[in-house]
Amino acid sequence: MKTDDKSTSGGGRNDRPRRGLHMLKQAVLWLDKNLESVVMNICYAVMTLLVFLQVVLRFGFSTKIPWGTSVAIYMFIWVAWIGASYNVRTRSHLCFGVVRASLPYLAQFICRLVDALMWISLSALVIYFSIDQVAALERNFAVVPGSFGLMQWWFYTIGPIGWSLIIFRALQNLYQDVQSYRRGQPLPEPTQVIGKSAEV
Repeated sequence: MKTDDKSTSGGGRNDRPRRGLHMLKQAVLWLDKNLESVVMNICYAVMTLLVFLQVVLRFGFSTKIPWGTSVAIYMFIWVAWIGASYNVRTRSHLCFGVVRASLPYLAQFICRLVDALMWISLSALVIYFSIDQVAALERNFAVVPGSFGLMQWWFYTIGPIGWSLIIFRALQNLYQDVQSYRRGQPLPEPTQVIGKSAEV
């Protein structure tokens, strides 16, 4: 009986790393599916709240949050760049899908390769210059107008972050396209994000 207890206990300890890896895998998969949506919703909520407070304070109390308008604009920029990554992931960006659908299979695949090349090239260019912008703001200790100690470069990091995420999503799509082409399967279609649940 003691031997059985030890073996059972040992089996439980051996299962812990597997459970940990399983939970980590589930967390990564969840982030892969929901990262952009969560960040966009948070930024949009902050932006909406700041604008609402500014209106109430300005017309109801003849005052305002000094840095509120600037931060709301920064939140809009975050929504825009994270939204661009979301559109790349779901393939819902402008791509002349009707025209492409009429092309031969090989031509459609070549268009997908061109898509990936253009996204990656443009993103690399934006990242290169946006890093310089963030570094310049950090060196100059630029603060958000009306604030004390709220640094501008914190918000401008969305340039390299957002466009790096776009590169990651473009590479994900490229991998899916190459795998589909090698197997002779239909190329992945854009995800319907309006009126239908998103497919991954």
